[in-house]
Amino acid sequence: MKNIIAILVCIVSLALISCEDLIGAGGMADTYFIYVDGDPGRSVVISYLESQPEAKSYKDNAIVSESVILPYFKAVNTYRSGGKTPDKFLQVQTLNDTTTRGVVFDYKLPILDGTCKVTTIFYPENAKGKYAHCKDISKDSVMDYLKSVNYHGYMEFAKGETVKKVRLYD
Repeated sequence: MKNIIAILVCIVSLALISCEDLIGAGGMADTYFIYVDGDPGRSVVISYLESQPEAKSYKDNAIVSESVILPYFKAVNTYRSGGKTPDKFLQVQTLNDTTTRGVVFDYKLPILDGTCKVTTIFYPENAKGKYAHCKDISKDSVMDYLKSVNYHGYMEFAKGETVKKVRLYD
């Protein structure tokens, strides 16, 4: 009888604990990239999702907002666990500026000829061997290409717009 009661207590206890919390220990760090361009030296406010130090669960991701000077590039770390993919995004706030444009992407995003990845353009020191030609591609060319293919993670401001947001997974 004591064994049956002990088993029932264990079952009820497990039912009260979130499965996500149990799975969280098996989560993974994940990286995505943001790039904002425009008039050099101009200041804009950006927001994005980033994991907090010592992250162990997707619950440790938080929205970060900061004022940055253009051009701005950053590799952003998030944490995913329990099958949850965090909402990776880039939001830019500017003062009626039509030169500002931005992009959010992951390391797999191909560019132009299909062999170069966008990350190779932003980290030209990795462009070696058959990828050596990638280091000569400009960031402006990348942005123009992403605009031309209507990449969902690309944004460009038009006259009168002050806030735009794009997501990595749309």
